[in-house]
Amino acid sequence: MKRKLVIATVAAAVLIGGGTYTAAALSDDDASGAAVGSAPVTVQGRDDDRDDDASEDRSAGPAGSVTAAQAVAAALKHTQGTVSSVDLDDDGDRHWEVEVLGKDDREHELRVDVRTGAVREDKAEAENDDRDGDRAALRAASVDAREAVDAALRAHPGATVTSVDFEDDGSGRWEVELGEDAADERELTIDAKTASVTTGPADD
Repeated sequence: MKRKLVIATVAAAVLIGGGTYTAAALSDDDASGAAVGSAPVTVQGRDDDRDDDASEDRSAGPAGSVTAAQAVAAALKHTQGTVSSVDLDDDGDRHWEVEVLGKDDREHELRVDVRTGAVREDKAEAENDDRDGDRAALRAASVDAREAVDAALRAHPGATVTSVDFEDDGSGRWEVELGEDAADERELTIDAKTASVTTGPADD
């Protein structure tokens, strides 16, 4: 009886994201050394891909809807410029009132629907020359409205921001109000240069 020698060779290549290995059976009758059969096998590895969102909104929206940060984003998509204030208005149809100092050098008052995020412009006015200093301070602030919201929510995760206003008294700060219920209301001061947070209104 003719004796056959079967040699099995295995080559393995495994990467973190996955790999393959192939097993081949060879016979001494096979002068060419070609594989009699092969079966690729996929080795599943670890998936380290993460979808990190740097602008992730940490706040709860009023009644689980559009948040202050989302209202700012919607307003700026509608009108390019710098947001000077964001306030939740409970009178009649609930909405955010957002004031934007536009790139067209006009002051725009926008309404952002608290349920849908739809934006409507109430009015646009030319800048008041008497407030040129305030406008310059707002534009020069290192911390904008969204960053002020983010700073407040880092200090109080999960809170509801109801108001964000840039103080026009030359102090270079944002006033942020948290909480819809009287028991939860809190006022913070955010430095417009450093984003440092102080609980309670700043001393004048």
